[in-house]
Formats: sequence, C-alpha cells, structure tokens
Amino acid sequence: MDIQVEDVRIRAILSSYRKRIPMTEGYVEVKDGGKWKQICNTEWSPLNARVICGMFGFPGERKYNARVYKMFARRRKPSYWDYAVNCTGNEAHLSSCKLGQVSPLKSNVTCGGGLPVVVSCVPGRDFAPTPTPMTGFRKAFRQEQPLVRLRGGAIVGEGRVEVLKNGEWGTICDDHWSLMSATVVCRELGLGTAKEALSGGRLGQGMGPVHMNEVQCSGFEKSITECLFNKESAGCSHEEDAAVRCNVPAMGFQQSLRLSGGRNPFEGRVEVLMERNGSLVWGTVCSEGWGTIEAMVVCRTLGLGFASNAFQETWYWPGDVSADSVVMSGVRCSGTEMSLNHCLHHGAHLSCSKGGGRNAAGVSCSETAPDLVLNPQAVEQTTYMEDRPMFMMQCAQEEGCLSSSSSLTPATSYRRLLRFSSRIHNNGQSDFRPKAGRNSWVWHDCHRHYHSMEVFTLYDLFTLNGTKVAEGHKASFCLEDSECDEGIEKRYECANFGEQGITVGCWDTYRHDIDCQWIDITDIKPGDYIFQIVINPNYEVPESDYSNNIMKCRCRYDGHRVWMYSCHNGGSLSTETEETFPGLLNNQVTHR
Repeated sequence: MDIQVEDVRIRAILSSYRKRIPMTEGYVEVKDGGKWKQICNTEWSPLNARVICGMFGFPGERKYNARVYKMFARRRKPSYWDYAVNCTGNEAHLSSCKLGQVSPLKSNVTCGGGLPVVVSCVPGRDFAPTPTPMTGFRKAFRQEQPLVRLRGGAIVGEGRVEVLKNGEWGTICDDHWSLMSATVVCRELGLGTAKEALSGGRLGQGMGPVHMNEVQCSGFEKSITECLFNKESAGCSHEEDAAVRCNVPAMGFQQSLRLSGGRNPFEGRVEVLMERNGSLVWGTVCSEGWGTIEAMVVCRTLGLGFASNAFQETWYWPGDVSADSVVMSGVRCSGTEMSLNHCLHHGAHLSCSKGGGRNAAGVSCSETAPDLVLNPQAVEQTTYMEDRPMFMMQCAQEEGCLSSSSSLTPATSYRRLLRFSSRIHNNGQSDFRPKAGRNSWVWHDCHRHYHSMEVFTLYDLFTLNGTKVAEGHKASFCLEDSECDEGIEKRYECANFGEQGITVGCWDTYRHDIDCQWIDITDIKPGDYIFQIVINPNYEVPESDYSNNIMKCRCRYDGHRVWMYSCHNGGSLSTETEETFPGLLNNQVTHR
C-alpha cells in the first residue's frame, strides 16, 4: 500500500518535557491532510519506536510511565490516523515501514481499547539534556576508546567513516556500502539513523590503511566492527572511502544565531541572540581575536558547511541597525563546539575596545574545504644529516633558517643540518589557496620565486618530555602542484609569478635539497628526540580537518648519524599508542 507520509513529529505532552531540548518523549503524530493525528498503539511494537527515535537523531528507545499518558488521553480525546505501522526496526524513516489500513471496528471508535502511541528516546552522550548532579555524571564520564569516528564532515553527524584496528585508524572501502551499514555507524556514535550512505570519497579521502571492505550489516549490531566484512581490501584506494550523513537531534542552536547584510545566505555579519537585562536581544560579536576556528563554529551551527573566511570588520555589510551593539566578546573556540555559546567568552562582562557595528565579526561559508595532510613516509625515507659550510648558506641565514648561534660563527665553519623532504597532499574537496593576494606575496632570493604564505609550516625538535631544543623555524612556501593522482591535471605553479595553490588530489613536494628544508642541530647533544612538523599552524586557510596537520616522528641522534622512525600524523593512532610517544600530548598544537 503506497501511503505518503507528509510529516512526523514527537509532541511533548507532559510539562516536564515541553521545555526540554532535545525533545525526547511524547506522542508520535503524523500529518494527514494538513492535520496532526496520533497513531493507535494496539499494534505498536518497540521496533516501530526504534525507527521513530532514529529519525529524530536518537540511537535508541526506552520505557516510559504509561499511567500518566492514560490519564491525559481520557481528558483530551485523541484524533487517530487511519493506518497501522509495521517496522522491522532497520528502516531509516517511517515512510520505509509497511503501513496498513487499521481494521474497521464495529463501534465508531478507531482505536478500541487503545491509546495514542508514545515514544521515549535515549539521546546520545553529546546531546543529553543537562545532567542532574548525581545521575548524569556516571554516564557522562565513561572514558571508552571509540572504535569508529567521522572525519572531514562540514556539520555534526556527517563525515568519512574511520575505524580503529591494531591501534591505527583506517577507512572503509565503499563496495556494498549501504544505508543499513551506515545506520549502524550512526547509532554507534550516539546518533540516529543514517540519512545518506556516501561512496567515492565524497567527504574527502583518508590516509593510512583501508581496514574494511564489502561491509554487510543486519542493522542490529552494536558496532560496525561486528558486521560481516571482507578483510581483503586489495584494489581499494582512498578514492573509494565510505562516508555517512546521520540524523541528529534538533537542538535549536541556529535559532539564536544569524548572518546579516551579506550578498547571499552564505555570508554576513554574525548576530547572536543573548540575554541582556532580563530580555533577549540580537546583537553583534566583538571581532577582537575572531578567526577561522570561530567562523567554522558559526558555519557549522547554521548548516552552511565550512568557513571560507573570518572577517574582523564588516562595514561593507549593513546588518540590522537594531542589532549593532556588541552582546558577545572574547570568543575563543576549539573548533568542536556545536554553538558559539559553548565557546569560551566573556559572558556578561563585555570588553570590546573596537566596538560593534562596522567592526563586528563576520563570516563567509562554503560547502567544501581543502584538507592538507603531510606524508609521514616521505619524511622518514628522505631524512639525512649534512655538515654544510656557512659561506654556502648566506641566503638561508638572512631568512632565519639557522639557529641564532650561527651569527657568531665564521664563514669557514660548518653547520650540522637535519634535512628531509616535505610532501603535502590535499585530500579535501576544494583547492588549497593562499589567503594573501598576489600584491602581498614576498620574493625570496634563496628559492628564486614568490612565497604566498609567510608561515606555512613549523619545523621543531623536542626532548622526550616536550621541551623545545633545536630552534626550529617558520618555513614560508610557494604553493604548487608537484605531482597529481592519475587523471588530475596540475593547476598551480610557482614559476613566472604563476597562480599558487594545491589542487585536490595533488601534492606539493619541498625537496630535502632546497634551502631551509632542514633543522639546524649544530648545538644539539646526542640523544632521543621528537621531531615535529605543523602545516598551516595559524589556521590562516580554512580546512575541513586540522587534527591531521601535525606530524610527529621519533628521532635518534648519536653525534654522527641520525635515525627517523615511527612517523605519523596527528589523530592517526589510538590514544593508547599516542601515549607511548612521550611529550606528544602536552605538545599538541595550541589554538593561536
């Protein structure tokens, strides 16, 4: 029977649930001919409730107090829908369930002896209502190592699926990838059913191994790792990385945030709804310290994708005049927040010397973003040590690529250099372009070309307890496509003042024999160290994932030779494996 389901909602009946966000319990109502109707519970099963909860972003359902609802139904006569619902529990939406005509009864009552259907859903940990002092803490602090995660998604509940195996994160090949398998991933993450199962690396390509192939789930597994799959992933490349979009609970965060004055819905001055003197008012955000990470949170909350720019003045966007005054200042986000309110900010104690209006914070958003990842193997395979005479490094010294002690040494002396190649891939969904326009690019004599980013990478050497020993340096780069994956054309080159950037599916190689592709280790004592590279450290250019912009290696130096081993990107190993890297956790990239 083909019945179109216009709309479905959970309507809170009890006063204790009406103001609760997210809405987790109430009548299930279906829109029929423009009117909301209840469903009769005489043929209702928990599997149906599982599907309803999944649609609204909840991983499971629970029992509720039926006595209270019985009393309510007696007081107010329900209006019933004409159909019965029969779900298997695996459907992503009510419209996929079997719907049948309710058998007509002798009396005129359409739900003989029954009551309206009520569901009570269990929210995932990230969406749980504020816990009471005692009950919530036990649940909230289960520190388990998750076996699955999403990466590279623009909004909460979407991303490339990555699974943990033998302490290393890897991807899933998209052969046989289905909505049912995607739903198992979503529920495992504390979300609802899957809206979409995406294939072909649609949400960016991963690095490292492909752990699973030909995944087939029944839909009731607790984890994707319990599903049937083929361990052989021969013939699978990261171009076939599977991804998901999950249903997430409606938290209403976007109702207290808006973009105003832009030329299109993807840009504008940021305006927030805040409580001031007992009433809710719209106002602007102070732009002091406003950057890419804060802009990312705004774009994600509004469902507009990634930030493409963060603006510290917005005089060219005439926002709502009544919302000119600053109502939020000192905003500092980590990047994972679901709302600007969750970021650190000054609260009621506003402090903004620039003022709002023309100087308020603004953003522009984009549905796609680049994602730069360093190739750890290339670093490991190309590292060596060189003693180089000072007279050959005049240019490099002027650019600050040597330790400060080099200025005191004669031109005939040598510097000991740890040299390596940097191979930086763009695994995202759009090209990586420098923020600076051509007019502000800087000519570099050493490399004989223009550099479009003055601080593109940081090279550093640390002791095992995280103390910086070698004076690393900020390397500026000219960005170009050195090589590309098969079928992708190079678009950017440094020669002849050409356009700069890194195309999706291409990589930029800065070879070990180029000036400044080194760390000066002349003053270092023999021992064990941690070598670190950070790409785009100031978050100057927006990316879909900053966690993989850091690369660490173990480094051993005996005074004559150097060994580089265990090189890996940030977030590519399990927490336990990361902890075997001393100094790694207290040395993570800090925000600005």
